[in-house]
Amino acid sequence: MIIKKTVLKKSDIIYHLLKSWRIILLFTIIGLVAGVGVIGVGYVRGEMAREYRITSSIAIVAQDKDGKFSGQTQIPYKTDVDFARDLTEDALYIIKSYDNMQKVVDETGLQNISPGSIAGNLSLSRYDDTEIIEMALPWRSEKEGLEIMDAINKVSDSSLIDAVQMGRIHVINEPRASFIVGGNISISTWIYAALAGLAAGIAFCVLKFILSATIINGIDLEDIFGLDLLAILPLDKKYARAKLPLSDDVPLRDDIKSLTHMLINRMQLAKINKLYFTSAAHKEGRTGLVANVAIHLAELGKKTLLIDCDLKNPQLGALFNNDLKYEQTLNALYRGDSDKLDAVLRINGCLDLLPVILEKAPENFNDDMLKAVSAVMEDYDYVLIDAAPVGVDAEVLRLNEITDAVVFIVRCDFTTVDNIKKALRRLAKSGIPSIGGVFNATTTWKDAFKRTRKSMEKLEKTVNKKTTKKKKKKKGEDEQFEEFQ
Repeated sequence: MIIKKTVLKKSDIIYHLLKSWRIILLFTIIGLVAGVGVIGVGYVRGEMAREYRITSSIAIVAQDKDGKFSGQTQIPYKTDVDFARDLTEDALYIIKSYDNMQKVVDETGLQNISPGSIAGNLSLSRYDDTEIIEMALPWRSEKEGLEIMDAINKVSDSSLIDAVQMGRIHVINEPRASFIVGGNISISTWIYAALAGLAAGIAFCVLKFILSATIINGIDLEDIFGLDLLAILPLDKKYARAKLPLSDDVPLRDDIKSLTHMLINRMQLAKINKLYFTSAAHKEGRTGLVANVAIHLAELGKKTLLIDCDLKNPQLGALFNNDLKYEQTLNALYRGDSDKLDAVLRINGCLDLLPVILEKAPENFNDDMLKAVSAVMEDYDYVLIDAAPVGVDAEVLRLNEITDAVVFIVRCDFTTVDNIKKALRRLAKSGIPSIGGVFNATTTWKDAFKRTRKSMEKLEKTVNKKTTKKKKKKKGEDEQFEEFQ
């Protein structure tokens, strides 16, 4: 058996994300709630700090202190516009210079304000490489902020003339103030927080899938593990609820028939007739599958013995008879309380069953247990054993001594790749030949999408039902109140 490196497919990730939509939705809701909390905290901070954003915009004009342009005229030429744009870079520096900020402080007459605090808060940006400058000043007081911005517009005009002997400032937008919610936090925070939660949910699900990857595509059993794939059985809800034997309206019946014929052909070619079915973990559909294969063998007229060797979690007997007698079990045969003829339960003309009942202290696969199982195998065309998961209990490998080959069952998106590797390595090292593997209860990302859509529709109906119920209750209370009035 060759085990290759696991390759993640886009379809696998899509399937896993669709399957995990509840987790992703939960993360999104958490992000949304966190956004609401941030806005609430920001609003409180804003109310406490009373921070405002003071804005204004100016244009640099190529005029001297007498208001004349470069041609000593009152009308600008194109060269004056170009010159004004050249002056804009100088103006950006001069406006935020220490000397200019000191003039602003002197102009306003405000106490406890330094030129550095104004310059540190003041932001200047040139609009699209033109001679227009946009200014913004976050400030704790609306009144002070407006006074400071007015002073900046006023004193910067004279500072520009003093510095370069050319250039005047024309105010486009007079200073105005807007309240800042918690330091530039806005309602859009909800959207960003929800998107962050959505991204975190997707990242969590993808990371979880990478760290504990499962098998989504049956063909991976061959590509990754080198396991010969006998059948890929789709998920069938009727099959899960059906009683044995399966009726014709169960779609999976034909797939199991096909698998049965394939097993017959392989056993005949290998000249063997004793198989045990195992898996990496419990609940992979092993018991129901081996039972149905045995039933189809019997329907073909093959004398078949079905044995339950999952001593710690027996399930096989309950599929055929809910009222098992102790005398008709492997437990009684092992202890000598029944012989091999009395212990075997007759299901029909060609199918016999040797079940197990659960005990407080289950027996182990010792030599005497193997002899008891082996004793009933004679005179049957085929013997199928439902064994415990080899990935859980390595003692299963003792069945190698009384059987010819093994069939390995893997359920879609159930057991991690690491656990499957562990189980298959145990089988390979034990030396038991593998007749093949079965990929059980397979689904695709399209199936996951359908289930997600149905779940969302069901959730929406539940919410609408509760809302309608509340409205009716409120309407009834209102009517009662009106009658009281």
